[in-house]
Amino acid sequence: MKKSYVAVGVVVAACAAYLGAAAVIGHQVEKNMRAMSAAAQAEWPTIRLTDERYERGLFSATHTVTLRVGCEAPDAAASAPRDAITIVQHVKVGPLPGFKGLGAATVDTELAMDAATRRQVAKVFGTEQPFLVHTDVAFSGASHTHFSIARFHETGAKGEQVDFQGLTGDVDSNASALEYDVRMPAFSVTDAASAPAGVTLTVKGAHMHARAEGTGDLALRPSKSQGEMQLMEMGMAMPGQPAHKFAFSQFKFAQDTTIDKNLMNAVGHAEGVGQIDDTRLDRIEMQATMKHFDALAYRGLMRRLVNSDPGTCGKTPDPAKLMASPEFQSALMQVLAANPELSLDKLVVQVDGKRAELSYALGVNGFTAADAKQPLMMGLMTRGYGNVRIKLPEDWVQKSLVYFAQQGGKDSGAGDQAAMAELMLGKVVDQGYVVREDGMLRSEAAYKDGQATINGKPLGRPAGGAGNATAAPM
Repeated sequence: MKKSYVAVGVVVAACAAYLGAAAVIGHQVEKNMRAMSAAAQAEWPTIRLTDERYERGLFSATHTVTLRVGCEAPDAAASAPRDAITIVQHVKVGPLPGFKGLGAATVDTELAMDAATRRQVAKVFGTEQPFLVHTDVAFSGASHTHFSIARFHETGAKGEQVDFQGLTGDVDSNASALEYDVRMPAFSVTDAASAPAGVTLTVKGAHMHARAEGTGDLALRPSKSQGEMQLMEMGMAMPGQPAHKFAFSQFKFAQDTTIDKNLMNAVGHAEGVGQIDDTRLDRIEMQATMKHFDALAYRGLMRRLVNSDPGTCGKTPDPAKLMASPEFQSALMQVLAANPELSLDKLVVQVDGKRAELSYALGVNGFTAADAKQPLMMGLMTRGYGNVRIKLPEDWVQKSLVYFAQQGGKDSGAGDQAAMAELMLGKVVDQGYVVREDGMLRSEAAYKDGQATINGKPLGRPAGGAGNATAAPM
């Protein structure tokens, strides 16, 4: 056999192998994309998949999905026009997708728009694409997606303005985890039309990173997230009132969620500095905890409350009937049976070396099947518990009372208002609702085993004076 025949045979064999690999990979890519559509439909029932087409060639394919977002009234006319979103994914299959690298596939995603829609979009985004999504898929099934939303500046008919400086993000997914990273440089909204009244909002330097372990339902996956925001500032003004400004900066937050036998536990922490009008907040710190929440039942409750459950979608919700429905009651009892607790472990605000502290906890302990047979409120009164603790610098409270008296249009002078504030404070201290201690005011209210207490004393009984040593410590 001549060498040329051998070379041709090798080329033909290589091409056949490549075509065979491309066909196999293309088939697997189609199978995976259809499975992802079905999984998304199951997890978000208010996003209804109304049409799906997959047109596969030898080296490329086009995946077209049409969605309708939101609830659709069951008695709506079949011919009534409804808003739809069509997403087109341009797929290049491996083993050399687009002949630009080794992998199972690359996917570029876009919105299908008619000419009229494109003209409207161009008015906002100009010549830039509104958003770009590119995904690289490895042979292992792992994928990396980069997406971006273009910046725009829009001025409304009444002078209001929206300035969005774009958003970018990356998503990595494999058999063991889902991880994403999102950044937004700046965003602002200005309502200038109603000056001197109006609202302004500015956010700068927002960044969030999260990782969920495992596969399957996101509601049942342990996760960790963290993020930061350089600045969030809001201005508010009402006619005839002075303008107010609220700002938070150097803001950082994190959350750690664990799952144990469908029970979700989460701890969130946030801290930063801020400003309210001319008062600088030297420190703001908060920690909150969620314990023993049945993840599936809790998700079912939330879906019904926001009217996104498949059984209630499209129907006008009646809160009383919703909470009385067997499905809602069953899910609620399942949540309560896990003895959940929601707590604000601490909220600290520090100004000029002085700090205020607030914490609370609400929960259920020992909820049984017998309790579930009773009226809900009776079960909660029997098995529920809660407490709230607060500690404030006394001069902050006095100044606040004087301020609200002034805002209320009181004609008395500052001295009379201060005296009135002291009289009010003295009254609640004498009644035992508040304890004075080294320039601080503190109080604790609690409920447990059907008994409410204030500073350690049963509610309704005299506390024995402001200096009562038996008052519960904060």
